[in-house]
Amino acid sequence: MAEEERNGSAEKLKEKANNYFKDKDYENAIKYYTDALELNPSNAVYYSNRSLAYLRTECYGYALGDATRALELDKNYIKGYYRRATSNMALGKFKAALKDYETVVRVRPNDKDAKMKYQECNKIVKQKAFERAIASDELKRSVVDSLDIENMIEKYLRI
Repeated sequence: MAEEERNGSAEKLKEKANNYFKDKDYENAIKYYTDALELNPSNAVYYSNRSLAYLRTECYGYALGDATRALELDKNYIKGYYRRATSNMALGKFKAALKDYETVVRVRPNDKDAKMKYQECNKIVKQKAFERAIASDELKRSVVDSLDIENMIEKYLRI
């Protein structure tokens, strides 16, 4: 099969997948995006679309992998950053998510949804940092607290 023919067939499979996605049949959408990728594995859009379908089925690791692959193929594909950020948020990787949301907001400063997600993620990152700071303060005990005064007095009196 010639490359042009494969790409045309892949596009038809993507359209079929898009229709399943619109009908919220994410399993079939994933199947047809996968079939499209088998014919044209260098298409960032197919990976990004399948990433979104994986997000809808709560397969966050797969969604992250596809979003990352989309960005490897096209580092300027802004939806890839958005999908990867969303995947990282779902996986609790807030700093990584924040970095990608920053990229999206920088490129699309008028995107209200991206701004909102960036602010939400930024708040979580700051909250986690604050919680770590408090936890480490609690873990730090004074040297005085670790001294066994009673035992020291007994030893002193025995001398």
